[in-house]
Amino acid sequence: METLIQDLRYGARMLVRKPGFTLVATITLALGIGANTAIFSVVNAVLLRSLPFSEPDRLIILTEKDREGARMGAAYPNYQDWRARAQSFEDMAAFRAQTFNLTGVDNPVRLQGRTVNWNLFQLLGVKPQLGRTFVEQDDQVGAPPTALISHGVWQEKFGGDPALIGRPVRLDGETFIVIGVLPPDFELFRRVDLYVPLGLYLTPQFGMLSRGNHFGLNVLARLKKDVGVEQARVEMQTLAAQLEREYPDTNSGNGALAQELKTRYAEDIRQSLLVLLAAVGFVLMIACVNIANLLLVRAAERQKEIAIRLALGAGRRRIVRQLLSESVLVSLLGGVAGLLIGVWMKDGLLALAPEGVPRLSEVRLDSVVLIFTLCISVLTGLLFGLLPAWHASRSDLHTTLKEGGRSTGGSSREGMRKILLVAEVGLSLVLLIGAGLMLRTVFQLTRVNPGFNAEKLLMVEFSLPRNAYDQARQAVFFDECLTRVQALPGVRSAALTLSLPIDGSNWNSVFIVGDQPVPPRPELPSSAFTPVSANYFDAMGIRLLKGRAFTEADTQKTQTVTVINDTMARRFWPNEEPIGKRLKQGWPEDKSPWREVVGVVADVKVNGVDQETPLQSYLPLAQEPARGLALAVRTEGAPLLLAGTVEHTIHSIDKDLPVFNARSMDQLLDNAIGRQRLTMVLLTGFAVVALLLAAVGIYGVVSYSVSLRTHEIGIRMALGAQAGDVLKLIAGQGMMLALIGVVIGLGASLALTRLMESLLFGVSATDPATFVAIALLLAGVALLACYIPARRAAKVDPMVALRYE
Repeated sequence: METLIQDLRYGARMLVRKPGFTLVATITLALGIGANTAIFSVVNAVLLRSLPFSEPDRLIILTEKDREGARMGAAYPNYQDWRARAQSFEDMAAFRAQTFNLTGVDNPVRLQGRTVNWNLFQLLGVKPQLGRTFVEQDDQVGAPPTALISHGVWQEKFGGDPALIGRPVRLDGETFIVIGVLPPDFELFRRVDLYVPLGLYLTPQFGMLSRGNHFGLNVLARLKKDVGVEQARVEMQTLAAQLEREYPDTNSGNGALAQELKTRYAEDIRQSLLVLLAAVGFVLMIACVNIANLLLVRAAERQKEIAIRLALGAGRRRIVRQLLSESVLVSLLGGVAGLLIGVWMKDGLLALAPEGVPRLSEVRLDSVVLIFTLCISVLTGLLFGLLPAWHASRSDLHTTLKEGGRSTGGSSREGMRKILLVAEVGLSLVLLIGAGLMLRTVFQLTRVNPGFNAEKLLMVEFSLPRNAYDQARQAVFFDECLTRVQALPGVRSAALTLSLPIDGSNWNSVFIVGDQPVPPRPELPSSAFTPVSANYFDAMGIRLLKGRAFTEADTQKTQTVTVINDTMARRFWPNEEPIGKRLKQGWPEDKSPWREVVGVVADVKVNGVDQETPLQSYLPLAQEPARGLALAVRTEGAPLLLAGTVEHTIHSIDKDLPVFNARSMDQLLDNAIGRQRLTMVLLTGFAVVALLLAAVGIYGVVSYSVSLRTHEIGIRMALGAQAGDVLKLIAGQGMMLALIGVVIGLGASLALTRLMESLLFGVSATDPATFVAIALLLAGVALLACYIPARRAAKVDPMVALRYE
């Protein structure tokens, strides 16, 4: 220990004597370590840290899947059969998302909620902060309505009043009794505002009792202690096959999915985070290569010192340990600075993160992240210091002491610097190509035609409470809302719709075509059905291709009609006129009305700009009323400036109606590509750092090579070599190393970029244009880095060079 302390003290003195080297090395490492710390803090919270539930590894999410393997909500009767028949689970509980209007407070507000089975919180092992959770009697049809609220709502809407327990609140016009407040850190996929019993909604009017209706119901189950995930998965597939045989009318083609809760939690962001973690790992390796090259140069400058110490009896192990102590000190300095950079980068990451990423509230620099930073700091110190230390300890004492202290590169040391340079260029190219592919992806996404005009379009949402609005009152409200909003100064037009473009359809259903054979039930086509007001297509800027749009004449008393998208027209009537054809939503035996196709409109991106356009059928809102709607307002100026005025106008009709999610359509489009944009921004930033480090590394190696060959250059010029010859010689040798690195990097990129294929859109993971462009960019930067020291070498005075020691 005493010897180690001596080594550390001596190493610290040596670093203080070379402040330039210490500063450059610390900053270089701080960038790599800081980026790794920031990304790891997110990966740790989202992917690695155990879920905050009791025995989370035994928690399974169960859903159904359609005939194409796509996940869909479970039908409640199917869930009841799972619960009765499955032997792999200790318990099951169902839950689904639902929104509520909270009234009776200063400002009415829309709350994100869930309807849940009474045993959900017991299954998770979650205890309330105040009050109690649900009991079985709460989860029954006709039971007194009860509610659990989140800690956030308790604080923000009720001032943290502990006397709230047992008091009534108004939700969707009904009175619910608050029975408990949940813990501040409780989150199941995302934070929601309140929970109410699912059993309150198991009545015919809500439609959940139909085996053919899939209302986004998820099922949480806890495995028995002696049962594995795969065994449970097989049992669920067996149960799905049984139900398909028993209920062919509704279950044909349907299967069951069993997925670990921890896997389901972050499935949408997992690939992006792993790619970013690999990217920052590359940045750190490039930084290590740079520092290793600096240490090789530094070791060459200290050859005489090391030789004298060896001659006086120091062992090679002691020399290696001494030099390693210096490199570890540098890495620890870089780790401290990197931790500060990591805090700043973490905050930036959270600000850039798209909506919907789970567990972001848990991202923090905890003990795990601090230990990670310490470990990579020490590891990098050993990684970049071991090779230079080993080379330095192998100095030839006789040659070094005879040369009188003049630094010599040594063929072995010079060869190692070249190998490190090649590796640095190769690693940089992989990062640059990854960033290039993401740049192309985001560019392609922004070029996608969404099918409507997003410019100056404001969107706000509201939901009419069921008890306060029957169909007649709904129609009056819709007319009054559109009339008043369209009369506002700065408003060009306004319309109502059940589902917003890009944001996903709120109503998907099978349908049959009137003039074509009805296929088997598992093969019935499915469409997004969207009730809209009469002027919707004009307000949204959706092109009418054939026929007509809806008018005020399309009412409950007239022929039921529909307008379909171009994809549906081409799918079912590729060589016929679709106008006048008929569709019926639902199963063949359903009594839903036949709808006449009166128009065809351009395709609109429904489920995101990177998804295929589905079949879509628009219905007149007057013929198919809905309570939860979005109001689209086309404005003359900046749309968000009118958000408050529009909200006030709606409140002038119903002061207790919450208006929420006010945003421009541009914001919605931006968020739709948020995951790709985040990956692109971070990868590009890391790639730029890698490019700068590679340029510095190339410049450093070529410059040092010039300093070692000054005597040789003088001889060449004395013998008649011209400045241009020297320039080509030095730059050519540097470029040869860089090009070898480019070739190796291209090969590595061909293999590694396939791992990010799921993040790409409109571009192949092996896109030739991107590979060639990035390779040329890196080669150009390398040429510049080689040219500067080569130009200096070409200006050497031969007489000075011949006297150079």
